[in-house]
Amino acid sequence: MKEIIRQSKGAKNVASTDIAVFFAVCWIVLALILSPLFRIRWLVPGDFSYTGAMYYHAIIVPVLILLYLLTIKILHLRLNDGRAYSAGAMFSILFVGIGSIFNVNEGISVAAVVQIVGMVMTDILGIILVVVMAMNALGKNANSRKTGAVFWLLFSSIIAILIAAPLGHFAGWCIDTGAKSIPGLHILLNATSMKPDDFQDGLVASHSHLIVAAVLCGLAALAAIFFQYQSRGGWRKRMSILGLWTTFVSILLATGIYVFSAMSGWEPPVLFASGPSGIPLDDVILTLQQIGFLILMAGLTGSLKSTGTKFFASVKATIRTGIFANWIFGFAGAVLTGVYIELNEGFYGTGVSPAPGAMNDNIFIRAHLLYPFLLLPIIFAVTLAVGYKYDHSTVPHLWPKLYIWTSIIGMSGGLAGEILWFTTEWNYVLVAAIIVMGMALITGVISLWPGTGAGRSYHTVS
Repeated sequence: MKEIIRQSKGAKNVASTDIAVFFAVCWIVLALILSPLFRIRWLVPGDFSYTGAMYYHAIIVPVLILLYLLTIKILHLRLNDGRAYSAGAMFSILFVGIGSIFNVNEGISVAAVVQIVGMVMTDILGIILVVVMAMNALGKNANSRKTGAVFWLLFSSIIAILIAAPLGHFAGWCIDTGAKSIPGLHILLNATSMKPDDFQDGLVASHSHLIVAAVLCGLAALAAIFFQYQSRGGWRKRMSILGLWTTFVSILLATGIYVFSAMSGWEPPVLFASGPSGIPLDDVILTLQQIGFLILMAGLTGSLKSTGTKFFASVKATIRTGIFANWIFGFAGAVLTGVYIELNEGFYGTGVSPAPGAMNDNIFIRAHLLYPFLLLPIIFAVTLAVGYKYDHSTVPHLWPKLYIWTSIIGMSGGLAGEILWFTTEWNYVLVAAIIVMGMALITGVISLWPGTGAGRSYHTVS
């Protein structure tokens, strides 16, 4: 009887998680589509304005909450009350989303308070998840499958998110009330010779870089589990493990560098320097992360060792194509273009006039924030959600396939649009691609409607 009650409670928790996943995706898509109504101008060269940065939080924080929810589903984690966790996730999205959208001016406001409450709730969700993961890994029934490369990558990614979050909280504190209002900060500033503005800028830069890198690493770990990397044989399994450990090392190094940089004012050294050109150390590490994704991708090709035959149902095979395209386009849009600019700063001048390529550099700053570091993570997370929902599908499903192929068309157009905007200052292709990606995400929402699909599965983490 106890086992029946436990299974019943587990089924309710799974159902509540499905609803929370659907809610998260709905919010992300709705916030993205409605952003023009709130006068968010995504295609303005340069970094985000305060309003744009806050609206960015209204979208990217729900993406990391979606990462938390998918982690629970994939690892089949047992929570004391999964329904409470799912409800907390949905309330966190609402508070962060609404607060971020209406937090349009620096300083303390009702919107800022609502946003802060949502951020704290999100931190609590992450802490609970980390504790549950650790308890499951160290519990009586834990075995070696919980200590593999993918587990440590996923675990460290969530830890990195929780470390990056306070950096953002302190940055918000500085912006709203001034750095000097932080108790005891003068001791750190005197010890490091930092000015308050330098401290604030360092917090913002470290927080923004680390949070996105951590989310991307977490999504990569989930993809490795979904495509059963440990069930592959020969060189593919070795490549998968190499890719996971490469990404794991990169997120550890990135976390250390960004925290130390924010707290000390230390600037990462420039490598491969030649005149004004060169690649900062932190960018080298983030490039290593992206290379890890591509190595992992190579390991996830082909079939499983256990069958030696085609093992994916048609929907799952399409999902894999979408994930691979996301990694490739992200590498091209962020790494290849970014490294090219950094090695030619004599022309681009770090975006500062009168350098001939200053405007192009500022266009890239905005384009890479919008395309590889916002739209692609959204599509990646939604793709994983759709993949898990239709994992054991043996019959064709229109909406998931429509979502994947439309998103691939949109992503490919997005890469072309980013490059065209950067090189020619002509952004119409990127605008069209964003519209296509928006249409794809709408079909993704339809695919995730609760109650539809082909059942659920929980993969073994090796």
